[in-house]
Amino acid sequence: MAIVGPTAAGKSSLALAVAERFELPLVCCDSVQVYRGLDIGSAKPSAAERRRVPHHMLDLVDPDGAFSAGDYGHGARSVLADGPALVCGGTGLYLRAMGWTHSGRADEAGEGEGARNPDHGERRRAFEAAWEAREASETGAIHRALVERDPETAAAVHPRNRVRALRALWLCEFHGEAISAVRRRDPPRALVELLVIVLDPGVEIVDAAIDRRCEAMLTQGWVAEVEMLRARGYDAGCKAMRSLGYRELLEHLAGKTTLPRATEAIKRATRKYARRQRTYFRHQFKDLLPMEQIVHIDHPDAFPMARVEAFLSRPGAPR
Repeated sequence: MAIVGPTAAGKSSLALAVAERFELPLVCCDSVQVYRGLDIGSAKPSAAERRRVPHHMLDLVDPDGAFSAGDYGHGARSVLADGPALVCGGTGLYLRAMGWTHSGRADEAGEGEGARNPDHGERRRAFEAAWEAREASETGAIHRALVERDPETAAAVHPRNRVRALRALWLCEFHGEAISAVRRRDPPRALVELLVIVLDPGVEIVDAAIDRRCEAMLTQGWVAEVEMLRARGYDAGCKAMRSLGYRELLEHLAGKTTLPRATEAIKRATRKYARRQRTYFRHQFKDLLPMEQIVHIDHPDAFPMARVEAFLSRPGAPR
């Protein structure tokens, strides 16, 4: 079972209550929470919350470490192998990698080998570093290269979404052909059984919650957290430090912008991110799950408790 939706929608508090109700561990599905030290800005569960319910897939790598959707999928499925759990988060690509390895063996080969094959991981890091350098001097270079190699996949990736474009470009490089062609030959296959609850209170409510949460994070010491990470040598050259909020605060600490301007930039970028998440969760699982296994709610009070009970007690469900 999974609770997903846009950032600041209230997923974490709902998931904690549901996990306690059904005595389930939580599997965090967040691409920033996997990094050690990125605590405040990723809204990582507190020590008290972790004492209430076991949490998995947190604090897995240092900020300069390599971590892919394939790595997440392997780790999350290893947790689920021990029994039912509640997956919670807003990184749709990670959820897809866990449930379907995103798209059969095509993405598994390109994504999941890094942790098991050092040569593969080094090859990917060199590839990404070269393209990141080119992107720095030639904005849009990554997406344009993807258009040339795989126009079908490029059409589904926003030109400013550098992370997704680079990932797709790497998969083309790894397979030696357009990843869209590889995926057609090897379509998605379900690896776990899921009931997906999409929590989305709506644009206005989420936008207001984003603003409040950003202010709260700054009050909790977010700037000091970024300063500490920078002092340890983790700068904008690390993928983790280019996450939402961290890159803006790094620019502030470098004297490139004021804190008020950085704060507004964080809020604005987070609101845009929430809109992309909303679109993703509205469409991405229609081809993977029966409609009855995707439930959209606009408030935690609408949580389908009876449906969840039936799902967890279905014949053959793991105990």
